[in-house]
Amino acid sequence: MSKTYLCFNDESGSLEDKNCKFYVRASLVVNSEQIKEIENKIVKIREDVNLSSLDEEIKWQDLWKLRKYFKNNTNPKDKRLMKIYGYLCDLEKDYHLLIDYCDNILKLLIDENLDVRIILTFTDKEKYPNHKKEDIFKFHIQDHLQRLQMQFQSNNSLVIVVYDSISEQNKKLFKEIYKIIITKGDFVKDYSVVFKSLLFDDSYDNIFLQLADFIAGSFAGTLASIKKNAPDNYNYAINFFKDYIYPRLRKTKKNEIWGAGITEVPKNKYIRENYKNQINNLINSNAQHDIRIFSEDGASS
Repeated sequence: MSKTYLCFNDESGSLEDKNCKFYVRASLVVNSEQIKEIENKIVKIREDVNLSSLDEEIKWQDLWKLRKYFKNNTNPKDKRLMKIYGYLCDLEKDYHLLIDYCDNILKLLIDENLDVRIILTFTDKEKYPNHKKEDIFKFHIQDHLQRLQMQFQSNNSLVIVVYDSISEQNKKLFKEIYKIIITKGDFVKDYSVVFKSLLFDDSYDNIFLQLADFIAGSFAGTLASIKKNAPDNYNYAINFFKDYIYPRLRKTKKNEIWGAGITEVPKNKYIRENYKNQINNLINSNAQHDIRIFSEDGASS
């Protein structure tokens, strides 16, 4: 029986920022019949942690920027961060409240009744100093589309892709790349399950794009912990990734995550093996919870 899915895609990192070692894109794929159910659960979580009156989006990077301000007892210069900082102070709380909120939101991913999947792509930027950003963008967009087609072609589903709004220049570029891939094909000759037009929405108003931001940020933090050999500095990112995100990564029929749920772009077997081994070590060491593994139909096994 065919189904309709919404795929919410967001990025972590910047290709222009030299201090940022990785560029990550995350797709959160959700059964459209469960959109309202999940939305209501997120609204309830926000109410339970006293954040419902905060009229600001909470981003992954906010957690760690605000941690610095609270630890140094200094006010943020950024107006949006200052608003969140002041709100927390009025509650006599600090950045830990935001981490708890992120924890509770990501925990929804392992609800066994929910039909959700995750796809991650990453670029180790120092390996590709001479690549044009347009080419890197294309690699990421293409890989997510390929994995969506491979995931859902067997049951003739429809997937509608929604990206977080970006600059008008990049939005035009992304739509052009998307259209060329969808209409002319590549490794995949016919993108039969993917809606032909790439849609955009503002993450400020879209809690699923906010959730995709948490997913991308957690994975980026996990990669940074490997690059810097500093797992203790990224405990939250690592634990969120292995407890909530890893179980929902797309897998092949042979139960393989790499090349399906996680893909390095551009493709490079040496980069893949390195991060595959390192992440497997993180997943298998000092696990705080039992790792649920979900099959292709979304059920736990």
